[in-house]
Amino acid sequence: MARLRAYWLAPPGLAMLAATLLALAIRLYTLTRPGYLTGVTEYDDGVYLGGAIRLLQGSLPYHDFAFVQPPGILLLMAPVAVLGKISATTHAMAAARLLTVLASTACVPLAGSLVRYRGVLVTLVTCGLLAIYPDDIATAHTLILEPWLNLFCLLGVCIAFRRGRLASSRRLVWAGVAIGFAGTVKYWAALPAVLLLAVCLLTGNGWAGRVRRAGTYTLGVIAGFVVPVLPFFAFAPAAFVHSTLFDQATRANSYVPVSLRLAHLTGLIDVLNGGGHFSLTAGVHSLLADSGAAATSNASVGWLPYAAALLGAGVLAIGYLWEPGRPSPLEWYVLATAVATVAAVLGYSAFFYHYPAFAAPWLALSAGCAVGALASGFAGRPQVRRALIGCCAVVVLAVAAFQASELRGLRATSVYPDRALIPAGSCVVSDQISLAIAANRFTAARPGCPDVLDGLAQTLVLSNGVSVQGGAASHPAVVAAWQSILSRADYVWLSPSNARRIPWTPELTSWFAANFQPLQVHGQARRLGQVYERVQS
Repeated sequence: MARLRAYWLAPPGLAMLAATLLALAIRLYTLTRPGYLTGVTEYDDGVYLGGAIRLLQGSLPYHDFAFVQPPGILLLMAPVAVLGKISATTHAMAAARLLTVLASTACVPLAGSLVRYRGVLVTLVTCGLLAIYPDDIATAHTLILEPWLNLFCLLGVCIAFRRGRLASSRRLVWAGVAIGFAGTVKYWAALPAVLLLAVCLLTGNGWAGRVRRAGTYTLGVIAGFVVPVLPFFAFAPAAFVHSTLFDQATRANSYVPVSLRLAHLTGLIDVLNGGGHFSLTAGVHSLLADSGAAATSNASVGWLPYAAALLGAGVLAIGYLWEPGRPSPLEWYVLATAVATVAAVLGYSAFFYHYPAFAAPWLALSAGCAVGALASGFAGRPQVRRALIGCCAVVVLAVAAFQASELRGLRATSVYPDRALIPAGSCVVSDQISLAIAANRFTAARPGCPDVLDGLAQTLVLSNGVSVQGGAASHPAVVAAWQSILSRADYVWLSPSNARRIPWTPELTSWFAANFQPLQVHGQARRLGQVYERVQS
């Protein structure tokens, strides 16, 4: 207890604690906005929670329902799925969102623990930046993969390093297990995993020792990945590989300009509105608030993101080259990981607001190390260093207050069971299953009722990786399969974005209109699409 108290009450520990509390406060604040705890704000969260509920009911992803991510998030959400079984799915979604807030917040002290040996300034910059990183805040508002991916990657790196140097082989095994499990959440964990393997091979004395250490770490990674994945792979090996690798890699997506991606990566979405223009008064129309509502703008935002990216790259370059030979293996590792994750976000065919959150910890760690190096010239002037620490703290608090003002007016649509148009126990098909979860109409799968959790994934699996944008509607077999799915439903709930997931053709549209009738929708519920009831013959 005394050691724990000393850890947190030391100056770096206090910086970590303050930043962690700030991160928790602003992420929880988002969930206090009307509708954000149980309402509809995302697409992916329903897929992940719905998949966990189905897993608890005995259905397997890839075998019984379409799923295009590795199964780690389903395992993590299995305890939450129990709540959905004994209570309402809306309560399970609220619990999943609260847990994701905690996962995102936990990344702040984990990042701080890596660099606290460098002193208060480096710790404050690292933790402060991560606490207020806009896309990390937006991503944490619901059940998304990146906070959980970051949590296990950072946990593994914390185990692997001690005071900037690689730890013992025994610790590297557990580091590998943690990062391997991160790969079961999202395959992007391969980037930090491979780079840590490179550190094992390139640092230390003696080639034999390096190889032994790398082998030990690799065994941990394999165990952390294979053990959770193997049962799912065994039941549907071909579907598992095709769904999680090829369908994800080949799908066509709407183009998102590099300038907008850079705006997210550099944090400029705080001061850009939905049209991509600089604004300090955009409020809920800022790109930060739009991201919190799960929107991904495709606006071109001009030259400002490029300038901010060049400035940030310059600070990192100068900081790392300030004292040749000074950066530790950890510092080089976080810089390499930051570069790799940024390149992945910029180069991937798809882009969503939560992708930059994957780069957030590594950018914050690199920035903290660079600023610490630049401030090393004031080592003999403690009053100047204290002033720098104070300025950094003020800036972080000011940005957090500004972000809170932008998020203050957020509102999400809630669908309560007593207002739902769909009777409990009905067979419901929706292109966005989070709608049914929010209405507590995501019930146990029954014989004959199609199990569609992810409309986009369903189309990708049926078409061998061709999305609607890529031309899935031109495949008669895919259209016929969707008609078969819809024909077995009592109710169909189509979101406003259903045309991006279901390959509507004139023939399928005519058949649907002849077999389903729209139900009257009032008030806010109109924003959640349209419910259709089967026409009784």
